[in-house]
Amino acid sequence: MKTQMFKAKDVKSAINLVNEEFGDKAIILSTKKNNGVVEVEASDNDEVIESHKRKISEKKNFSKVFFKEFDEKNSKKEDNISYIKNDSIKNLKSQDEKHKKMFDEINQNLELIRKDINNVIITDQSGISDQLSYFTPVKLRQEKFSPEIINKLNYSYIGRSLEEGRISFFRELAKKLTSNDFSRMLNSKNIFVFGNSGSGKSTLAAKIASFLSDRKQTKNINFVDVSNSSAGHSDVLRSYSRVLGFSVSDYKSFNFNDQTPEDSKINVFDFSGDINFSIQKIREIKNSFPSFEFCSILTVQSGSNSDMINGICKKVSDIRPMVAVTKLDECWVGAEEFSSLALNNARIGLVTGTKVIIDSVIEANENSLTKYMKENFNNV
Repeated sequence: MKTQMFKAKDVKSAINLVNEEFGDKAIILSTKKNNGVVEVEASDNDEVIESHKRKISEKKNFSKVFFKEFDEKNSKKEDNISYIKNDSIKNLKSQDEKHKKMFDEINQNLELIRKDINNVIITDQSGISDQLSYFTPVKLRQEKFSPEIINKLNYSYIGRSLEEGRISFFRELAKKLTSNDFSRMLNSKNIFVFGNSGSGKSTLAAKIASFLSDRKQTKNINFVDVSNSSAGHSDVLRSYSRVLGFSVSDYKSFNFNDQTPEDSKINVFDFSGDINFSIQKIREIKNSFPSFEFCSILTVQSGSNSDMINGICKKVSDIRPMVAVTKLDECWVGAEEFSSLALNNARIGLVTGTKVIIDSVIEANENSLTKYMKENFNNV
């Protein structure tokens, strides 16, 4: 029975060496890394094992160790000096009450320290400056804008005061997010609306149809239901068609070759099902009818997390749709969402709520997005 030092490239390899040498009986005494090599000290000696277990037990029982040291110090002081500068301790009836009070104060102080540490942001020397422009990125980080987009747009706030830098950052981010496809949608005869299930695709299709009808003073608008045998979805679209007075047809009966410049009908395609089904159908149309022109709109529900946005944007990168932020009357768009959309080069073309159909489509431009950020991130 012996104690031995084992060296390996990693902890797992070192543990394997211990098991090969000592078997299951061995105990790990210490581990450390030295010059890139993991060193594990182990033993199968019964006395060493028992001694090590006693030490571990004593370390875990911190209160006993603390009380022991505290009592030893206290017994040496006949004048009964208090370790906490509080005269009321002298009037306590027992030493246990003293200990309890002291630990309560320690816990309170530890909690305050923990909160302070949570609010600490480590920065390089450039961040320690009297110039307020260096304070802006710290505040933007606290507001949950991603470090990548803050660094990417750092030219917007460098050399400016906190308030000026904040507004300048919002405006530059709004420029990066703004789409130029809204005018394209106005002139398009075929509009594809798709997105995740529950993101408000059918409602947005109805809003766009109503918007274009009022804008162009026409009722020559047709809904096209692109469904994967979802009868319920067709009923929703048909109910909108009855309310607005527009026709509705099925995707399977639509003639993609029957598109002439003289044809004034506007077709709004509503893709049902999940986004994978929609992407598959759009790619089929692009491959089968390369001359068929359309404007694609991706619905992104407000309140979506950054991981969801990143996943969606990767899937639709070859389609490059205009983004419509939906359900703004139910939730708001946060800093993480704006950051993810910008980093994925997504372009927001319109924003809308849920409850109202008529006059509810708003073009997203630099001014409207900047105003939205100023009003919703006013704590920055």
